[in-house]
Order: sequence, then structure tokens, then C-alpha cells
Amino acid sequence: MDNITPGLPIICTDNVVHGTAEFTEREYLVTAPLEDGRRHFIPLTLIDRVDDAVRLNVDHHRLLEIL
Repeated sequence: MDNITPGLPIICTDNVVHGTAEFTEREYLVTAPLEDGRRHFIPLTLIDRVDDAVRLNVDHHRLLEIL
């Protein structure tokens, strides 16, 4: 996932934006700190594609279950 750049929005299949990308670490996409100050580690396997955003292959509800 070399084309993931800091600041790209992370968008679920139901068009919910789940923060912004900060960097990748091993097999995870790490979010910029969220409102509560925490970062989320999203498995790279959940990424469908990267264009003007990081587009996930799950909806927001499922993403929260995984995290």
C-alpha cells in the first residue's frame, strides 16, 4: 500500500468517514488520532482500493466490530 499518504480520508462502504490515514505499520493502516486521542489500527486486508481516499471493503458497523 505504497500509495497511502498521510491525510487521506478513510471511507467505509456505507460512505462513513472513519478518520484519516497517518501511516502504515506492518499489516495495519494507522489512523491519525481520533476525537478521543486514540489511533485505530485497521488491517490492510480491509482496504479495497486507494484513490483520493482509502476505501475499505466493510461498512462502518463491521469495522467497529473488527477494531
